Amino acid sequence: MKAPIPLLILLYTSMTKSLKVVSKRGSVDGCTDWSVDYLKYKVLLGEPVRIKCALFYGYIRANYTHAQSAGLSLMWYKSTGHGDFEEPIPFDGVRMSKEEDAIWFRPAELQDVGLYACVLRNSTYCMKVSMSLTVAENDTDLCYNSKMRYFEKGELSKSKEITCPDIEDYVLPQREPNIVWYKECKPKQWRQSIVRRRDTLIIREVREDDIGNYTCELQFGNFVVRRTTELTVTAPLTDKPPKVLFPSENKMNILEVQIGSPANLTCRAFFGYSGDVSPLIYWMKGEKFIEDLDESRVRESDIRIIREHLGEQEVSISLTIDSVEESDLGNYSCYVENGNGRRQASILLHKRELMYTVELAGGLGAILLLLVCLVTLYKCYKIELMLFYRNHFGADEVDGENKDYDAYLSYTKVDPEQWGQETREEERFALEILPDVLEKHYGYKLFIPERDLIPTGSFTNDHYEDPRLLRAYIEDVARCVDQSKRLIIVMTPSYVVRRGWSIFELETRLRNMLVTGEIKVILIECTELRGIMNYQEVEALKHTIKLLTVIKWHGPKCNKLNSKFWKHLQYEMPFKRIEPILAHEQVLDVSEQGPFGELQTVSAISMAAATSTALATAHPDLRSTFHNTYHTQMRQKHYYRSYEYDVPPTGTLPPLTTLGNQHTYCNIPMTLINGQRPQSKSPREQNLEEAHTNSAVLPLLPRETSISSVIW
Repeated sequence: MKAPIPLLILLYTSMTKSLKVVSKRGSVDGCTDWSVDYLKYKVLLGEPVRIKCALFYGYIRANYTHAQSAGLSLMWYKSTGHGDFEEPIPFDGVRMSKEEDAIWFRPAELQDVGLYACVLRNSTYCMKVSMSLTVAENDTDLCYNSKMRYFEKGELSKSKEITCPDIEDYVLPQREPNIVWYKECKPKQWRQSIVRRRDTLIIREVREDDIGNYTCELQFGNFVVRRTTELTVTAPLTDKPPKVLFPSENKMNILEVQIGSPANLTCRAFFGYSGDVSPLIYWMKGEKFIEDLDESRVRESDIRIIREHLGEQEVSISLTIDSVEESDLGNYSCYVENGNGRRQASILLHKRELMYTVELAGGLGAILLLLVCLVTLYKCYKIELMLFYRNHFGADEVDGENKDYDAYLSYTKVDPEQWGQETREEERFALEILPDVLEKHYGYKLFIPERDLIPTGSFTNDHYEDPRLLRAYIEDVARCVDQSKRLIIVMTPSYVVRRGWSIFELETRLRNMLVTGEIKVILIECTELRGIMNYQEVEALKHTIKLLTVIKWHGPKCNKLNSKFWKHLQYEMPFKRIEPILAHEQVLDVSEQGPFGELQTVSAISMAAATSTALATAHPDLRSTFHNTYHTQMRQKHYYRSYEYDVPPTGTLPPLTTLGNQHTYCNIPMTLINGQRPQSKSPREQNLEEAHTNSAVLPLLPRETSISSVIW
């Protein structure tokens, strides 16, 4: 059966036009060669593939059936490369077979790689085109080959569809394909906004974590067909022009340069996502591009990408002038452009007058550094610096010159039944260490109520029960506080809970002194009171005192003389040039170590004090002689001792082993303790002195016996 006349005319017209075009491309053996088709066949090892003759899909206006009806035959050849020798393909009809206008490989193997040429000819005309086939294995531990992927881009927060491409040859007509999707070669539990529909994966709202490789898998007979698509997520397509980050767009930026020195101008800009368009950024001087200046010493750098994320980029470009000349001064503009507009920022290159900028900056920096060091030094060593200045350049405190005492010491003693380890340390600090250091080491004169208050003596609960005793005691306290330059309060829970603070609350004169600031108060906190008692009441009492300094005693570690505690306390005490008493006199026996190396506690002295107290009444003659002979010449001093002894009515001294741990103090003449003998004495007085010196029982003066008591 012959082909219809219109079809032959169509084929003849197509071939004639093709010959006119192809004559430029060249021909082999009189056959028009269309070279290699743009469509590349890529398949994984072991997968089926169908190679179709491209002549019927883009080169002639006829299909395989029409060409066959016109008497044209289709033949297939294979070569390893373009221009190489072509051999006819032997089809075995099983793995490799010819089916109409295509070749089927079931499956493809590595030896199938090459160019496949389909030739359509008769005795007069000949036309040929080649198709390339690539067969490759999967990447290691992956279900795809990275060189055989498809590529898609999705915009952030927008919808995106990923199709399973090039599977038409593996889908039967009128049948829904069964496709399984994987991400990074692993099954995935897709979120609700991702929908699978036929051969398409629909992501309704793209997120940044959707970036990755999506593989669709289709079953074709006994074979598996896979297609992998790499999805890249970008920011939404911008509708704004780029933004210049530096220099500023809204003002004229001035850069001072020195003639003969190099200069560098840098422009940074932000570009939103604009597709595959490269960022456009450049410098201009006035109305001229930099390349139009014809100056080799003025050049523009390449565009440098500083950072990039989801297609958005921050880029920079530099303008370098090797040696600035007068002609280089002027206005330089940085321009940035995209499809939505253009923006610019300008820098005015200005001549710098010769100034000693470096020297000035260095001097100011040195001064600033010196100020910082001085301020830091003052903050850290304020007390030490002030003590050094007072010791070398200061004068005695004039305020309160007519007062008898440097400080009034207030402390509430705790009953021995309520002692704990912490209470014992506080008691020893308040009753022994604090007075010893202030009086013996620093030479201050303290007023301690239970030691120096005459005639009421020890303050007990009887004073609260007897209004007259309470009033007399409070008046004595007010008078003594008024005669003191400082008020030292050793704050413990017992002080607030018991009677310590109440004394100052009951006496109007005392309260007025605290509120008006007539006396400076030094509050030594031995214990953290918060949580132990009503701390708000303690704070309220503190706020009522106008001149108040709070110093915290942190336990035995503060007992060392070089600790911050003693420096702070000395700083708050009145200043006067007094040498420590221990520097000139041997006050205590060196046979027993005390709380400090230079301050020691001696049992013999306490024993003598207690004995003299017991026998003072039993020896009135000796006491009178002692008073008349030494009272006007001896210096007296108070000491704390760690012994307990209650004098019996008989006046006799019990054995030493019966002494306890209660604090007792006495007034003992210094000359008697040190064994000093006054000069120019009569034989009778000297004999009496020797008797007293060699005796273990030392009598006390009536004034001394009247004030000996237990500290409160």
